[in-house]
Amino acid sequence: MAKNSKINQIINKTVSNEWFFLTKRSDIPPLPAWYKIKYSALSQENKKIYGVGIPWACFWYDNNTEFYLHGKEYRLAIQRATKILYSKHNFNKHLVKIKQTCRDAQKSALALKNKHWKNFDDRQIQEIYAHSIKKYVLSYVYGFITWCTPVLQNDAKIIINNYSVALKKIGISPDQALGMLIIPDDTTAYQQKEKAIVKLSKKYKNVLDKYESEKFLLDNHPQLHSEIKKFLDKYCWVGFNYSGPVLDYKAVVKELLQSQDSIKSEKLPTKEEICKFCKFKAKEKHIFYALGMISYTKDLRNVTDDYVHHCFVNFYDEVSKRVGLRKQDIQFLWDDELNELLAGGKKITRKYIQEKEKFCAAFASPESVGVRQYYIGDEARNQREHISKNSNQSLILKGSPSDIIKGTVASTGTAIGIVKIIHNLREADKVKKGDILVAGMTSPKYMPAILNSGAIITDDGGLTCHAAIIARELKKPCIIGTKIATDILSDGDLVEVNANSGVIKIIKKKTSDTKKTHLANSE
Repeated sequence: MAKNSKINQIINKTVSNEWFFLTKRSDIPPLPAWYKIKYSALSQENKKIYGVGIPWACFWYDNNTEFYLHGKEYRLAIQRATKILYSKHNFNKHLVKIKQTCRDAQKSALALKNKHWKNFDDRQIQEIYAHSIKKYVLSYVYGFITWCTPVLQNDAKIIINNYSVALKKIGISPDQALGMLIIPDDTTAYQQKEKAIVKLSKKYKNVLDKYESEKFLLDNHPQLHSEIKKFLDKYCWVGFNYSGPVLDYKAVVKELLQSQDSIKSEKLPTKEEICKFCKFKAKEKHIFYALGMISYTKDLRNVTDDYVHHCFVNFYDEVSKRVGLRKQDIQFLWDDELNELLAGGKKITRKYIQEKEKFCAAFASPESVGVRQYYIGDEARNQREHISKNSNQSLILKGSPSDIIKGTVASTGTAIGIVKIIHNLREADKVKKGDILVAGMTSPKYMPAILNSGAIITDDGGLTCHAAIIARELKKPCIIGTKIATDILSDGDLVEVNANSGVIKIIKKKTSDTKKTHLANSE
């Protein structure tokens, strides 16, 4: 591990402002996000692990959710997490807790899904739900370490580049080698699902070439039809995120067909072969191992999110029936509003929900950041403008040339193509062959779009994020961690992606209006 002065330098460069812009996602309703913020980052367990409670700011608008962390506390959390990551004993203990808490969260959610709600009154259903939330939040506390890896990623890059000459002898670049070395040995439902897709695609290639409809398979190829149904029974919830939808028959067939096109014959050295040839030191091996298991942890946390929220839908359905609101309205409540609603002490109107859907904000630990907990409308907008101006997001936007975006190289290569921005699964179909996929962050549910893309660009993520791993597997150019790509770029822009240097150049904007509203608001 680097010396303390170097560690602090890396951390301070990563988190250099009062607020740190963590990520922007779409389709995350306030209620589940607020549980993570309020009850995990500020919990005693969080302070025990990371040494500090971390104030958050969160904003919902235009179907987007933005997350910010207060810089001072986040820096301290990274310092504490770095010590865990570099200690083999402590890191493995932490992994055990992550796996345990994720199992507990899924088990608790399953119990909630299977309840016959008519047998319980309002107070009882809230108690059952609260128990699941408690388990769910704890899994996020331990999983938060995945946001604390800048030192680890920096060291991994330095180490692998030191072996560039040796790697060249076995026909592999440092980036390719790093991609192989940080593939985790453990697998989650995401990898298991993808392997099952590839297996089915190869087994029924001739049949799939003639596919017409579900009825066609049922009548002419009942065995494949049956296997698809079994696949759905096992994996329908994978990629559910917060609000669905679940995977359906047509989506599975589409993935099967696209999987055939993505199979590559090029054979790279295995992880074992790279290690044997390079003869890495024990400390170097641990860094690659830790990054690989961070990648696994990210997927495990996302799998847990998918499964838990798939189960929670039953609870939201039941509450909506009892209080006269829509299911999606329930997810736009704060937790105390939900509790009061079920206790009969508060009435929530559609007008109020509509105002929250337009623009709302929530702050954890308001006493330490000088603001109250909730905001709606213009007050929320004003708070977001203030936070954004005092964050790394503002510096990135102001410091970037109008036609250049920079990020971290995740998978080398170059590509020129038309930008297609993906905010959610419903937009995945607009990515055609050779388009440049741009997203806040990718996930397994975006695989059809990823397979079509000529290159991938993300706002968020590190070397172990989903986009980075998949891009290396598919040999697609990929630049991650730009922070601003979805704000600067628009559908239809023509761009050049140079994933050898980490630069995206805008060749031609679709319209003459080159500044988006977000950029204008940040200046």
